[in-house]
Amino acid sequence: MEKQRLDNLLGALSLAMMDRIRDAVSTETGLHETTVFALTLLSQRPAITIDTLARLLGLAHSTVVRLVERLAEDGYIERHSGTDRRAVFLSLAPAGRAIVNVALSARQTAISKLTDQFPERAQTKLIAMCEQLLSLMSTDATTAIRNCRLCDETVCDLDRCPVEHQYRHHIGSAAD
Repeated sequence: MEKQRLDNLLGALSLAMMDRIRDAVSTETGLHETTVFALTLLSQRPAITIDTLARLLGLAHSTVVRLVERLAEDGYIERHSGTDRRAVFLSLAPAGRAIVNVALSARQTAISKLTDQFPERAQTKLIAMCEQLLSLMSTDATTAIRNCRLCDETVCDLDRCPVEHQYRHHIGSAAD
């Protein structure tokens, strides 16, 4: 039953990593994870609508409307009207960019405390396994974006990123 043990260990690892990242990001930013996810998504995809942000966060439209109101009041985002005045586009304000930078640094530190304990050869193997798993888990364009909702795209070589590859594949398939 080694396969069951693998599944169990991977499940525990996933939760432990998310807890570690969530705690580090919340401690450093003082913000709830959903707020940080929203700001990070806006840093990766500027000028998106509330509808798109709601879909990417997996939240109800009304919930994201309230979140956007709070983020705008706090000076983290800016709202812009498009040619269709019903559509409001969101972008990061400098204060939002600062929060994203703090969050990504906290995330990196939390993860590095673990990965630094592995020799380089083990890190290389872990990279390959992570790439395979992320590719398998990016089953559609929205899921691919969600998978990287707290990624530091300045560190990731998007040409080598398995999630970006899957995203492009799904976008290309949708266009066909």
